[in-house]
Amino acid sequence: MAYLIIAVVSVLLVALVAWPVLRAAPEGSPPGQGDDMRAVEDELQRSLDAIREIEMDHRAGNLSDEDFAELDRDERARAVELMNRRDSMSAGGAA
Repeated sequence: MAYLIIAVVSVLLVALVAWPVLRAAPEGSPPGQGDDMRAVEDELQRSLDAIREIEMDHRAGNLSDEDFAELDRDERARAVELMNRRDSMSAGGAA
């Protein structure tokens, strides 16, 4: 009986460790593309966070209208470029 319990616990531990690795690799995607997609998603999230921060600084009076306009325009352009890159990666992975 003790051997059965040890065997079941061992199988569960192996499954617990292997599950994230098996789940992280989507079928049909080229190796490394998931890492590239994650990097673009992370950059995009940082860009969107920066846009929110720029808006908050402007509302708080820490940025002039001119500085806000320049920073906001540049960061939004960066976010759009990252969204386009993400979308092209998604379309390329789906084909």
